[in-house]
This record gives sequence, structure tokens and C-alpha cells, in this order.
Amino acid sequence: MKQYFSKINQVITKAVWGIWFLDPPKDVSLDGYRIDNTIQYTDTVITFYFSVVVLALVYFIFKYRSRPGHNAQYDRGDSKKNLIATVAMGLLVFFSIDVVIEAMSFKDLKEAFWKFPKGSDVVRIEVMPQQYAWNVRYPGPDGEFATEDDIVPPLNLMHIPVNKPVVIQIAPWDVIHSFYIPNFRVKVDATPGMINAMWFQATETGEFEIACAELCGNSHYRMKGYLTVESESEYNAWLTSLAEEEDEWEEWDEWDEDPLEEVTIPEDWGWPWKEIR
Repeated sequence: MKQYFSKINQVITKAVWGIWFLDPPKDVSLDGYRIDNTIQYTDTVITFYFSVVVLALVYFIFKYRSRPGHNAQYDRGDSKKNLIATVAMGLLVFFSIDVVIEAMSFKDLKEAFWKFPKGSDVVRIEVMPQQYAWNVRYPGPDGEFATEDDIVPPLNLMHIPVNKPVVIQIAPWDVIHSFYIPNFRVKVDATPGMINAMWFQATETGEFEIACAELCGNSHYRMKGYLTVESESEYNAWLTSLAEEEDEWEEWDEWDEDPLEEVTIPEDWGWPWKEIR
């Protein structure tokens, strides 16, 4: 039913705007439809009100225009009738847009985004952005972070298994950044002095882009990461392969320049995992 409602919203939004060729990135996450529903509801209602205002303007301009035998009428709009109509319209917009989307947002936060998964089935990853790259860290065989057996892949690379919850904890090396995965409809700021967190779950395999959604310097454009969603067996094999140094950098062939150029990789970064209650 939820997916059906999401599909109806998409059709209505596209029909209203008439831009069938401007599809958003494909949603491949468990709860991404919640974000889409809120945005699509907002777009649809605002488009309706905007259309009403434009039609009213055209009507009143035509009706009260100056023409032979009829002078233009001027109204300061400060009569009691006009004030009541203005307040009523303002309240209508407030309750049909602001109140509704706030209710939708808090419902989704409580049911999904603030409801962090627990248990051994959860994939835990630490992310430390820097100017201008993404550092990623997985726990090693001991299951703990900030220990000698941690697994640190090459810069800007992250792999996760499909159909498993993934919890990200993030803290920056330098300035503020923002970890954003458009295909998963999730984003979290990396704020200096703080460890922030978010979680998501992939429903399809594939390769997706990681972007920085916060201007972090003159080479902000270079902060493009690569997220690979694969089967659990492929994911485990990838983690195992990271122990072999000769395989670590082969995925950088697509770059036209050395990805490490002008990037100093921090050493001994990482922190003990902060359990979220």
C-alpha cells in the first residue's frame, strides 16, 4: 500500500509539472519512499495553491481592467473583509502544508530514521571526511573499532551488503562536510567536535554515488565517493581482499588523475563505537 501511494504521488507530481524527463535518482533503500512522499506532497499542494493564485490574478486583472466606459478600481486591501480573507488563506496554507509535512516528518523519524537497528546483523561503518576525500573504516575480526585489525579500504570506496541495515557514524578530520547518498535519500552532517550517525538499508545491488552536500573548500567538487551494494558473499570477499595490498588500488583506474594527489591521508584515525540508545 505504501509503495502504491508513493507511485500515485510520483504520477501526480510529474503530471502537474509536466517534466517526465526529470526523474529523481532511483530509490534503492528501505525507507527512501518516506522522503519522496513528503517532497511530493509538498510539491503537489504548493503547485495547487500557486495555480489558484495565478488564475485569480489573471481573472481580477481582466475583470477590473481599465476600458472604455469603466475606470480601473483601486483597493488598498485593508478592509475587514480583506483582512479576514487574508488570515483565512494564511491559516489554510499553514495547516495544509506546514502542519501536515511536520506530522509526516516526525512520524517517519520515529518509525524509521531515529529507530536505529541493533544486533549482530547490523553492518557498522565509520566515516571520516577530509579535504577532499572520504575515509572509511570497518571493524576487523575482533568486532571493535580503533584497533589494529580494523579494515580501511582505499579512499572514497565503500561496500555494503544488500538487505542488511547499515549504521554510519561520522566525524570530520577538518571542516564541516555532509555525507549524502541520493539513491538512498539519506544525508548526515559531519560536524567538527561531534560524532553523528544515520542508518539505511539497500534493497537492490549496484553502484551509487556518494556526494558531499556541504561546501567544504575550493576543491569541494572532488569529494565524490563510490558505494557498491552487493551480495553478502561478495561483500565478505571484498573485505577479505583488502588484506592483500596488491589489490587495494585497482579500482582507481577510472580516475584521470591520481586520487591521492594533494590529499594527505590521516594516520591512526577512528574512534570507539558509540552505541545509540
